[in-house]
Amino acid sequence: MGLIILDPNLDGEAGHHLAYDLAIAREAMARGETATIIANRRFPSAEAEGVRIVPHFTETCYALCHDDPVTGRFDDYRHFNDLLQAELAALPRNEFRATDAVLVPTVTEIHLAGFIGWMKGFDPAEAPVFLIHLMMPSGMAVEDGAARVEDPLRALFYRLADRAAHEPGPPVHLFASGGQHAAEYGALFGRAVAPHPLPLRPEPGARVAGRRALLFAGDARADKGIGVLPDLVPRLAEAHPDWTFAAHVNAAHAWGPARAAAEALAGIAAGLPALALAGGRLPPEEYLALLQGARIALFPYDPDLYRRKSSGVLWEAVSLGLPLIVPAGTWLAHEARHWGAGHVTYAAQDAEAIAAAFAAALPRIAELEAASAAASARYRAANGAAALLDQIAALWVRHKATAMLAARPRGVALDLGRLEAGWHRPETVEGRPARWTTQDPVIAFDWPFEEGWEVRISVQAMLDAKQVESVQASANGAPVAAMPLRDGRGMRLLLRGPGPGRAAPRVELRLRLPFTRRPANDARDLGLLVSGIRVGPASAAPGQPAALPQAHILGRAGPGGGWPVAPAVSGEVAAAAGAPCVLAFRLRAEVAAARGLVLHVNGVPVPLTVSAEPGGTWLATAALPPAVLRLAGARGTWDLVADGTNEAPVLLSVAAAETAGTALPGEAPPEALPPPASRPAGPGPWIRWDLSEGFGGEEGPFPDLGIPAGVRWVLAREARLVLEATEAGAVRLAIRHRGLLPRQAVRVALNGGAATTVEAAGGGLKAVGEMVLDLDLAAGANTLSLGFAGAVREPGTGRELVLLVERAELARG
Repeated sequence: MGLIILDPNLDGEAGHHLAYDLAIAREAMARGETATIIANRRFPSAEAEGVRIVPHFTETCYALCHDDPVTGRFDDYRHFNDLLQAELAALPRNEFRATDAVLVPTVTEIHLAGFIGWMKGFDPAEAPVFLIHLMMPSGMAVEDGAARVEDPLRALFYRLADRAAHEPGPPVHLFASGGQHAAEYGALFGRAVAPHPLPLRPEPGARVAGRRALLFAGDARADKGIGVLPDLVPRLAEAHPDWTFAAHVNAAHAWGPARAAAEALAGIAAGLPALALAGGRLPPEEYLALLQGARIALFPYDPDLYRRKSSGVLWEAVSLGLPLIVPAGTWLAHEARHWGAGHVTYAAQDAEAIAAAFAAALPRIAELEAASAAASARYRAANGAAALLDQIAALWVRHKATAMLAARPRGVALDLGRLEAGWHRPETVEGRPARWTTQDPVIAFDWPFEEGWEVRISVQAMLDAKQVESVQASANGAPVAAMPLRDGRGMRLLLRGPGPGRAAPRVELRLRLPFTRRPANDARDLGLLVSGIRVGPASAAPGQPAALPQAHILGRAGPGGGWPVAPAVSGEVAAAAGAPCVLAFRLRAEVAAARGLVLHVNGVPVPLTVSAEPGGTWLATAALPPAVLRLAGARGTWDLVADGTNEAPVLLSVAAAETAGTALPGEAPPEALPPPASRPAGPGPWIRWDLSEGFGGEEGPFPDLGIPAGVRWVLAREARLVLEATEAGAVRLAIRHRGLLPRQAVRVALNGGAATTVEAAGGGLKAVGEMVLDLDLAAGANTLSLGFAGAVREPGTGRELVLLVERAELARG
């Protein structure tokens, strides 16, 4: 893959994350490397400016989950690091090669340990070069040569992650974003931490002749001072009529006071010609033009929150040579001083103090511009994507050279004469060495790589083609797929499996033919006449073997859907020998019943980790060590047992996944688990939102649109609504809805019956419509399939917004 950028924070096109990542990726591609960005799953596209983007991660490093004033931060540290490590483990390990470079450009303490734990899980001889950029506050302060701890818990979390980075395993290279952070992290870790060049390096435009000040750029957030602008802008416009002002305020995801301030600012701009206000996400060229058109940049940021926090906009302003107005005693003021940029500071985040700082700067504008021009030259000489790739290349080239010295998987022919179990004596057939197999031939070879292997068996003769077409195979006890291929008069048999790695390189491949035959005048039972066997790295074609591990449920589902655990449900699991895996069970259950489940795998009790899911179901996971899997060979058994004292849980599905040598996510604190949804009270019939598919959770209210609380978006064009009734009979389902499309054709089918089409009138989110369906329900659970004709993609999240359900009610007809 070349350069791989892991950025869970890249969840939309707004902000600096996309520009930051693309600048690095484009520079790598210009140097002949491939580049891939693995982003947050909310990112709406699989490509940006020619760079491949893979949406994958669930949470950004800005997320919060626990609000307990005592344990909340620790719980978040544990939860998000474990979650990230589990999601990293789900990435295909063979996609990360020893000749690749993996860069994490933005991380906080709630993700850093997760990244490092995953990186340390690689075999050092097979691992890429790993680099992490520390951009956020460290919890330490370094001022006047003295270091002190400002945030003990944050500093502790970073220190623990750094200790993990120095444990045995592949090296993890940590760099800091800027000199200030380098000094702080160096003091925290007790060693030098080098800064990395910054990829943000815009070039100054032509000298601006007018008098325009940039007041704001980016997302409408309280910490960036959006709340100050409605009071500040009129003050500046009245005091400086010869100046104009510009602001870019992206309020797409703003809420509360920040959204109110953005709306107030838009109202001011409508009546104030001196203010040019841009909204939404600006294309890169428009954003750059906005900054280049200013003569001075103002940062109304919160002095407390930005005491140690960095700003991409400030780096851009320094690179462009703009004088700066920044809060005193903050990272912004120190960074302006570090580069020598002309700047003026203010003490308090209020309109009066900021306006006074602006007024103090104007008489010195020529002096400030000269200082900032010199700072721009210094900044651009030290930074940019090219300089950043030079720093990466210094490690990457050396790492590549070392990786080339390690043994690499390559194709090799096996000596037929050395095969033992399941083979008859060697002979010569048509001038070529060959051997007949018995019904159960064994092929053993060493494969000390994590990359998958491929065995090609050349079959010179057979008694029946079904011998090749119906062969069964296993490697180290785990089943592998066998693919027959025609080859002239004979056939080839292709088998593929996962690499066991250097720790246990031996692969014992066992075949089982459906039958053999004993020719007349021959005492041997003959299977296949093999003239050659070749082992090599797995190729992409033709076809792929069944992926391991696998798990499935034995027996039929119940009439209401799912498998009642009464008293138990059983199934099978297949996994590669020596490779730990995870079984995941999704259940519908009451709290006590979910907590009372017991799992046995191959007769051995295995602990379950049970947690509630937002949709009202439960997820129970179990880590299966290799020793437990080996007890039953290629295919093991599992039994999920209920305690019998509560209402029987219902198993909805089971899945198996590799752990890739990483830790599993720990169980969330019990107090943080929401109780799962259950059947509503009352005589019924009921809508079972907890069992339905394609519907989002409850949202609202949205007063500006007249939308009440408790609304749900239909998020899939093919949705299922589960309706439950205690007895059969006619009912009427009334769905009060709103839509973004002018009209929506809806295909409706009950319990797999004939479909009818109804129309849901739209007209915008302020227009309310109602769809009434007359249905004949059976006793128990009924499935109403809903197929929609269209949807609108939600900017920033990528959700498909099909229809907004304001209220859905069932009544006996």
